[in-house]
Order: sequence, then structure tokens, then C-alpha cells
Amino acid sequence: MRKKILAVCDEEASYACSFTAWLERKGHYPFEFIAFTGADKVCSYARQHSVELLLVAEGTMCPEIRELPVGRLVILDEENGTAPVELPAVSKYQSCERIMQEVTALYGEEVRSEESGASPGRKMHILGVYSPLGRTGKTSYALALGQILAVRYSVLFLNLEAYSGFEDLLSCSFERNLGDLFYCIRQKKGQPAVQLAAMVREAGGMHYVPPVTIPEDVEQVTQEEWQVLFEELRLYSTYQVLLLDFGTGVSRASGLLDECSRIYMPVLQDRISAAKLAQYETWLKTAGREDVLEKTKRILLPPVDGEGEMPWPECLTSGRFGDYVRKQVQDGGIF
Repeated sequence: MRKKILAVCDEEASYACSFTAWLERKGHYPFEFIAFTGADKVCSYARQHSVELLLVAEGTMCPEIRELPVGRLVILDEENGTAPVELPAVSKYQSCERIMQEVTALYGEEVRSEESGASPGRKMHILGVYSPLGRTGKTSYALALGQILAVRYSVLFLNLEAYSGFEDLLSCSFERNLGDLFYCIRQKKGQPAVQLAAMVREAGGMHYVPPVTIPEDVEQVTQEEWQVLFEELRLYSTYQVLLLDFGTGVSRASGLLDECSRIYMPVLQDRISAAKLAQYETWLKTAGREDVLEKTKRILLPPVDGEGEMPWPECLTSGRFGDYVRKQVQDGGIF
């Protein structure tokens, strides 16, 4: 099926075209994008085609556009004082990312549509990185793996730790994170794939959703809510690989291990670590989860030696550490 249509209409051709070009480059919004440079053109198109979202510059707005049968009409406010007050509006003069965050929030108020835009049962590989041990290099490995896979595949990385430290590591702040996404799913506010697309950031060629800042926001997510997210990604996104970086405890999210086609488990070789690993494997066997053991691959990681030479997390793909992960990918068996 064709994706839903998101149209941008502005008499300023450079704005409409650059906006839709930015949306195309982002690549994770579940829409097809079309730019129009005149009211007559967008009216002609929308009367013959189904348009889900229409963003119209304030100076281009007219009664004919207002009467179009579109799913959602949003004004790009130019602060001229002529935007209809009864129609939703966002400021035109801000970043494309910020505009889409606000448009997504407005779109989320609509009743969710289950009709067009879905692609049937597309294969999406789910990989997990988990260890019952601490200080094994688990997250460094997951981030390196995601970036290296992103050279060939479209990758979405999700960190499920209670304390990820990403804001400090990336020297940035996040307005919305994984907890907000699951809040939308729980409250059935809009289409989760659209909400996710507005949160996604990029690092080292892969996409990621900012991790939670409040532990309960990920610890209390149910298996059913995870299933909703997985199904949305399969139907409405273009991601080929979903990479899950688990926290140290998996009791609440243990069902997610079943979703993974392969689980990478960084280990250590000291006596205490061996005892903890043995207890973890005994728990799985007692719980009848031998299948999880069968698809789990133990890995002993070399030290990270690229920090300081390159920005984080790109530095994780260099040196011996990066070469180790790259060789695993090249040798096959990742999926």
C-alpha cells in the first residue's frame, strides 16, 4: 500500500522544497511527502488524492484550502496576524525538527487511522544485547554494533536501561524520550509510529529514541505495550534492524528476549562473574527458557581504545574494539 500523504504548501518554493527534502532525508516518518508552491496546485491535488496532513504557510492560506477534504490541516504561522485562530498552527520560523515535533503532537490528538499507510508483515530483525553482569562494555558494544550495521541497514537503537547517562554522554538534552512514547501508546494518543518519528535522533548513521530519565518509565512497560510498538514499526517504518540494549535486570522485560533472533551477551572471566552467569543460565533452564540460551552468544570484548580521538559514540567503531565488532558483522550470523 502507498504511504499516507504529508503535503507542504508555501508560495516560497525554496521553503516548501527544502522542508520536504529534509523530511525525505530523515527517512523515518511514515508518510510520502509532496511540496506545493501555490494554493491552486494543492487544491487540485487534494481534491483527487487523499492527503493525511497538510501544512500551509499563513500567507498561502485561502478559503479554498480550508474546504479541502484533508485529514489534518496545520498552519505554518508567519506571525502576520492573519492565521485563522480556530485552526491549529505552529511557527514557521523554527527548525524542521521542532515543527514536526509540534505537528506530531497535534496529529496525535486525532483518532488513530488503521487504514492506509501500512505495509504487510515486513521482516524486521530484532537483536538484543544483554548481560547479567555489570561493567562488561555492553552498551559500548550495542552502540558500535548499531553504527556498523547502519552502513548497510536502516537501524533503530533502543536503550532500555534505567540510567543510561545519554544526556551527559552526548552533551545534549531531550525534550521527549522513550517514556513519552509509551505514554502515547498507553493512552492511545495518535499513531505510535508518527510519535516515534518525531522523537528519533541520529548518531553514527543509526537512529535512536532518547532513553528514559525516570527508571519507572521503562520498568513498568508491559509486554503488550512492547508488542504494539513492534507491530507499528513493522507496518509503518522502514527499519530493517531493531537493536535493544537491555538493562541489567530483565525480569519485567524477559518476554522481549523471546522477540530477539540473536542475543549478544558480553561476559567477564573472573570467578564471581562465572558464578553469576551460571545462576542466570540456571534460572532460564528452570523457567523453561532454553530457547533463549540457544540464541545467546557469549562475547568477551576488548577494551575501548578510540575514546578521545573521535566524538562519542562514533569512537566506539574505531580501534581494536571497533574491529572486533566489525569482524563479527562481516563473518555473518548476525541475524
